[in-house]
Amino acid sequence: MAKEVRLPQLGQTMEEGTFVSILVEEGSQVSKGDVLFEVETDKATLEMESPADGFIKKILVKPGETLEVDAIVAIIGDEDEEIDDVIEASSDASPADEQSSAQAKTPEVSETIKVLTLPRLGQTMEEGTIVNILVKEGDSIAKGDVILEVETDKATLEMESTQEGILKKLLVKSGDTIPVDAPVAIFGKEDDVVSQDYIDSLLSNGADTDSGATTAEAESQSIQAPEGAKVLELPQLGQTMEEGTIVSVLAEVGKTIAKGDVVLEVETDKATLEMESSAEGVVKAILVKAGETIPVDAAVAIVAPADVEITQAYIDSLKNTASSAKVEAKPEPVAPAKPTPVAKPAPVAVAAKAATSSNGKIFASPRAKTIAKELGVNIADIKATKDPLRIREVDVRNYASTAASPAQDESTAIEMPQPEHELGDKVALTRMQKVVAQRMVESKQNIPCFYLNSVVDMTELVSFRAKLNKTAPVKVSFNDFIIRALGLAVKQFPIMAGQIVGDDIKIADNISVGLAIAVEDGLIAPMSKDVDKKSLIEVAQYNKDLIARSKSGQISPDDLSGGCITLSNLGAFGIESFIPIVVPGQCSILGTGWIKDTLVPQNGNILIRKQMKMTLSVDHKVANGAYAAQFLDYVRKLLENPASL
Repeated sequence: MAKEVRLPQLGQTMEEGTFVSILVEEGSQVSKGDVLFEVETDKATLEMESPADGFIKKILVKPGETLEVDAIVAIIGDEDEEIDDVIEASSDASPADEQSSAQAKTPEVSETIKVLTLPRLGQTMEEGTIVNILVKEGDSIAKGDVILEVETDKATLEMESTQEGILKKLLVKSGDTIPVDAPVAIFGKEDDVVSQDYIDSLLSNGADTDSGATTAEAESQSIQAPEGAKVLELPQLGQTMEEGTIVSVLAEVGKTIAKGDVVLEVETDKATLEMESSAEGVVKAILVKAGETIPVDAAVAIVAPADVEITQAYIDSLKNTASSAKVEAKPEPVAPAKPTPVAKPAPVAVAAKAATSSNGKIFASPRAKTIAKELGVNIADIKATKDPLRIREVDVRNYASTAASPAQDESTAIEMPQPEHELGDKVALTRMQKVVAQRMVESKQNIPCFYLNSVVDMTELVSFRAKLNKTAPVKVSFNDFIIRALGLAVKQFPIMAGQIVGDDIKIADNISVGLAIAVEDGLIAPMSKDVDKKSLIEVAQYNKDLIARSKSGQISPDDLSGGCITLSNLGAFGIESFIPIVVPGQCSILGTGWIKDTLVPQNGNILIRKQMKMTLSVDHKVANGAYAAQFLDYVRKLLENPASL
């Protein structure tokens, strides 16, 4: 079946995109997730992935063309499929006609009958497979109860009920794969009767009701937005983001905001980021609160001209629409209980039930699973304390506080990482991994390196940093100190910022130090700019923003250009030393390990000093050994005298 490929919103302020390059050809076969285009937005040049498997039947854009978000850019279909009729049908189809036709075919039922449909549980989700059904016909269900586990294109997620009442009919079974908005269940009062004709009509026309409502419910959901009103939705602030937790609400009801003003701080799976307004006007309503976790595309606020009135019915309709995909808000952290010498009584099992299915699958919220992993708790040992039978964050924290024991062997806290792949798997390289591989081969083939090792005494720096961070406006990391030292050292030894150009060594125009950062699909080394001209605090502030943008996929081409040396620090992983590979286009790279307590003889005494090993890889075409050795020694002296930074 042919599918239209539309330009997605690749950033929260993106309204249009310019196609920089087309990476596929008509007739080529693609898989879901393959990169089709490179698109330049208002922030950066990003990759646009295929939303489906199939063959590229038609490319509707060309390099240099600028299109609005949601414009059709390509068509994907089967290899031998004809698409002329598909294009004509998609342009001529009238959704209103289809809806009225479907409604005409739906037999009338009681106004208390409600239909629950499959919500969109992720930005790229188009269908879902029913993994588990957690309820049965005849059960009394409340809003927010988990009724199904659904496997999407990203993960297995829980589907909560947006209706309350008696479950009259289940329209799916385990193993069924159904599209978004397909009906899954019918709710009503205890004495309501659901006819087979009504069930058949739902299954035949897809039940054109977003929360499954008919009659009165449908009317409430069809409330039109007041003229001029704009709904601000949670954008996808990173390529892998599916939900966000509201850290703070910066906008206020009644205040005027401009396009681009920051309205929320949102914690994603990568970092805490700012959400900017995509509209201007007066804030009429805030639909979220601090601590709440909501999915991408959920409504967060309403903005409108000052003279436009927003009814409570309209606000409620937005909240009801969003509730089908809403994620449970974070509960308040439970303080760990202090251990006492008194023998611990057996846990009371009141209202506690095992949150497992007949096949042993554990039902727990995503947040609960994350907290259990952080606390080193086996989630299979935890009992759910609230119906429906699902383990929540509060259950995990309560269990962790009561299960803690002073006599516990520390070795049991070691958590074995779960393998991402199985032996014999074939793992496809991402575009970023391909680029990194190509650059590393280029480095090894064209850059003849020599390597210098040194040990720096970090004792004074560790103490200096601890005192500094008590009053500094931003936390200064060890990387910030090292990057600042590299910048000052390159200024004193400028050949270390050189490259061979013809018969000359061309020295860089400015001193920018790359910082190697591991991201989900590879490795990037964005530049900390002009570090020799910034103070240590300014370097720390710049690097903090740089790392946040790297983790959330918001790095621009300018962030990746212009470096003359790079820092790669693996100390956080317990690595003492390693040999880094020079980035093509640069003269050298510094690899640093962890800061280790070391016994050092001094004046007949044995002292404990905090030492860090450094390895400098240098392009021998540009710098010789003696010059590079002086450079590394100067870096060492700067780090051993942190006040000079």
